[in-house]
Parts: sequence; C-alpha cells; structure tokens
Amino acid sequence: MATTVSNIRPLAIFTGYMVTAAALTSKCISIILSSRTASSSGQSQTKNTPPRRPRPVVTLLFALLAAVSLATTWYHMFRYFRWSYLDWAEDHLLPFGGDLDPSAGPYLGAWLRDTSLFRQAWASTLETPPRAWWSLQIFGFCAHWSVMLALQARKRRIPHAWAFMLLGQVVAISFASNLFFLAVLLYDVAADDDDDDEEEDDIGGKGGKVTKTPSPSPSLSPSTALFWYPTIFGFTIGWALEIPNQFGRPRFMPMLLGPHVFAFAPLLLNAVLRADLPARLLNPPSWYVRAGFMTALVAVATSRVVSAGGDWALVKSTLYEHPAVSSVGWDVICCWVSYAAWAVLGEA
Repeated sequence: MATTVSNIRPLAIFTGYMVTAAALTSKCISIILSSRTASSSGQSQTKNTPPRRPRPVVTLLFALLAAVSLATTWYHMFRYFRWSYLDWAEDHLLPFGGDLDPSAGPYLGAWLRDTSLFRQAWASTLETPPRAWWSLQIFGFCAHWSVMLALQARKRRIPHAWAFMLLGQVVAISFASNLFFLAVLLYDVAADDDDDDEEEDDIGGKGGKVTKTPSPSPSLSPSTALFWYPTIFGFTIGWALEIPNQFGRPRFMPMLLGPHVFAFAPLLLNAVLRADLPARLLNPPSWYVRAGFMTALVAVATSRVVSAGGDWALVKSTLYEHPAVSSVGWDVICCWVSYAAWAVLGEA
C-alpha cells in the first residue's frame, strides 16, 4: 500500500515566509509613520532644540529608492522561484511524463518539500568566484548597516529596530536599509539623560534643585561600547570572506548562517550598554573605517576572480547568469546607490 506524503507543511512554511515578509514591511512602515507622534510628544528632541524637519525631496528620494530596491530584487527572486521549480521538475517529472507548468498545484508542495530554497539560493550565488564577487558585498553592507542601525536606533529611540534588520534578512538589505533611512530622517535625536539630571523641586514653598544621581551600572562603558561596534563590523567581514572557501564542505551552512546571526549583535549590544550613554557619542565608525572594510572585501573578492582567470567582463555577465545571483547582485547595486545617497544627503 502506497504511503501518501502530505505537502501541507512545506506549503505552510513557504506561505508563512511570504506573510512574514509582508507583515515586517507593514511593521517598519508603521514605525516610520509613528515618528510624528514621537516628535510631537517632545520625548525625541534634545533639550532646547526644535524638531528637525527633513527636506521633502530627500524623504521622497529614499522612499523611491526603497520601492526600486524591492521591485528589482524581488523580480529576480520570483524568477529564482520559477527556475528552482523547473530544475526540480526536470529531475522528478520529465522522466515520468509529468507537466513542467509551475502553476500545477499538486507539484508545488512536492517541490517545496524536496528543495531547501535558502540553501539552494546561497549555494548558487557562491558557487564561483565571479558569483561570490556579488554575494560577498551584501554581507559587507549588512555588517555596515547593522552597526548603523543599532547606533541610530539608540540615538533616536527608534522602537522595534529589530524589525528592520529582520526585514533585511527576509526581503532585501537595500529595501530595509532605505526604510530605516526614512526612519532616521523622521525621528529626532533623543535628549541625553544628563540633560535631565537636574530638575526643579519645590520644598516648603521654596524652589530648589535636586540633583539626580545616576544609579551605578556594571554594563559597558562608552569607550568600551565604541570599541565593540566597529569590532563586530570587522569580524563579520572577515567571517564572510571565509564562506566561499567552505563551499561544498560540511561547514558551509554554519558559516553561511554566521553573518545572518551577527547582524543582530549590535542590537544585542544596545541591551547591555549603560542607559546614560550620551547620544552625542553614538556615531558610526568613521567613513574611512567603513570604506576600508568594504575596500578590503571587494579587493579580496576581486583577487579570487583574477586567480580563477576571470575579469570584469565576466563579473558583469555573471550578474544575469542565475536568477539568485541577479537578486543578490541587484541588492548590492541598490545598496551602493542608496548608501552613496545617504552619505551625501542623509548623514550631511
């Protein structure tokens, strides 16, 4: 008697993934829109500083960049889903006279049951040095953004910053980054805790000042904290460069998962920082440190392409060699454009 294998679980997982992507997008947009409430309450402004009003054209630019990022990366992501189905069908259906139509409902569950889309996609993008040239850069941008996200979220008291990072892991780094850029533009810098150390208190009808003494904290000091943020950045870059060397080996998946986990490390660092760390100290690593890390990453990736006998023409053609590479590659391109725009218009 033949045993029937249920496809409910793989279909539910895939559906849950898509629903999660939509829910996280909605969550991040709601955080951006709630910036008006935060500003009007006065809790997100430095002392004696009026609310900052970003230029509408800059806000519109990053909203447009977010839309372009989502459209380009997920156009190729859906192409990858189709490619993966057809690749599976060629092995499982054609020998038995099956149908290659991706809309054939009964086969979708079987395809998802037999295929690890995450593993297949990343393996495809790291299979050769020219493909890895694109993929490694997205790890670099993610590492850069993870530090910026943690610092700006703390500096401006942006709530639920983890939602932006999780959105980047689920959808696209460039898309989530642009949404977070919008949040940074719309949230004001929070008042330093030391601004509130002194407050007026009437005692016996006479005005007096009572000085608050901050409670001692065993957590990280400002100097230690500012050391760990760039350290996490550099460690993630170094880890990512080792991933292609583990391709086809048992350590490949654990190595691949590393940068996805490390992306949340700066946010976890926020949780153990002293509560009175002044907002004025919460700045990302200097531009030459960030540029140095990215330059080193691209240089190593380029040297591997050259060592394999490739050149720039091969790297460019690789962008459309596989739909998974196209999705990650366009994520990288959108990141370069978006982060350049942020360096000129946002940080300034």
